[in-house]
Amino acid sequence: MPLRYTCSLEGLEENWVDVNPVWTRKEMRDWVATQNIEEIVAFWHKKIVACHIETTEGESVTDPALITMELVDNALDVRVVDFLSGVLSWACVHVKSLGLASGHLSSDTAEKKTTKTAE
Repeated sequence: MPLRYTCSLEGLEENWVDVNPVWTRKEMRDWVATQNIEEIVAFWHKKIVACHIETTEGESVTDPALITMELVDNALDVRVVDFLSGVLSWACVHVKSLGLASGHLSSDTAEKKTTKTAE
């Protein structure tokens, strides 16, 4: 199930993206190493699976593939661009934290071996 992130800035609350929750360690390293907006936009195309992004003219972008450098440079509020950039960083942290919470005892075998029965 995708991870949904919604922009919380006043007036920009209609902007949201769904991020693929499956990341490899290499993808996480590559994301952290991104240096410029072109690399960031390319990564958005890999990880954002659905979106609703409003342009400065009030048009809606609902296909992540349409978030291009042209759109970033000429039609998106810079706050929305920063929101989109932050989303993948938040997703990395969130996905990594899921691994910490996913373990549980699957059997009581260890407990049975250490429990003595009354004779």
